[in-house]
Amino acid sequence: ENKPVGFSVLQLVVTDKDSSHNGPPFLFTILSGNEENTFQINQQGVLTTAAALNRKVRDHYLIHVKVADNGKPPLSSLTYIDIRVIEESIYSPAILPLEIFITAFGEEYSGGVIGKIHATDQDVYDTLTYSLDPKMESLFSVSSTGGKLIAHKKLDVGQYLLNVTVTDGKFTTAADITVHIRQITQDLLNHSIAIRFANLAPEEFIGDYWRNFQRALRNILGVRRNDIQIVSLQPSDSPSNLDVLLNIEKSGSSQHPMRILLHKINSSVPDLEEILGVQIIDVFHKLCAGLDCPLKFCEEKVTVDENVMSTHSTARLSFVTPRHHRTAVCLC
Repeated sequence: ENKPVGFSVLQLVVTDKDSSHNGPPFLFTILSGNEENTFQINQQGVLTTAAALNRKVRDHYLIHVKVADNGKPPLSSLTYIDIRVIEESIYSPAILPLEIFITAFGEEYSGGVIGKIHATDQDVYDTLTYSLDPKMESLFSVSSTGGKLIAHKKLDVGQYLLNVTVTDGKFTTAADITVHIRQITQDLLNHSIAIRFANLAPEEFIGDYWRNFQRALRNILGVRRNDIQIVSLQPSDSPSNLDVLLNIEKSGSSQHPMRILLHKINSSVPDLEEILGVQIIDVFHKLCAGLDCPLKFCEEKVTVDENVMSTHSTARLSFVTPRHHRTAVCLC
């Protein structure tokens, strides 16, 4: 609707197995369905509008077209073009801001898919196209049709602010994307806490539980909410369960505060389960089960595999984390 006169609707493609002197130039003719002369077709096979379209007057055309070759006698074929006139776009697209957290073991992130931009449009027939601020295109890109966000090359630890736009061809809407790249060290891993949830997928945890869980832990441990960070997310040995590896910055490198934190979390598991409405199977710090070893001599080793990075993305949050492994050894 409301396309200008001369708007190109369709390019017809013709194939002819005859030799060239019996093929082109082809002659195109509209046989029926165009009684008001709303469309016209040129001899290159391009169908264009010859009048303004108003869907309230007519919203459907079935045009019968003939094409004839240059042979003697000329041979021809017929086809139908089914045209529906749709309402012009009247709604702007809606796009959600996205916050992305990337865990890097080292001083840079090697790159990859880091999330997906979510946008919607109330116009049924609108097609959305995404684009990124050109100033950031050397570091990031976004797929124009799907909104998938990609980090291109090795990125330094720190924060990046991106501006992403989405357009339906008439209206354009923008949103801010914040990318946090955080460095983890072996010392941080050694003082991380693992929590296993029952029957929970990573995206479900991020979208439905993470913020409430972070807020609840803040109150239990007496730390700031932003002091509680996800180091790694992955399905556990039982695929329906989820292992979340956390860093709680206030714990520092001292062993005594870590024991206090673990005690507080373990004693608050019933409260956490009630708040979240999800079962917590275990809160780990030392994997000493099965070792004939006094607890004080059991040492846990946590490692991450940067070659196995996973991206778990929801409409507003995305986490890019390495796979983690936890083992225990007896020092005695």
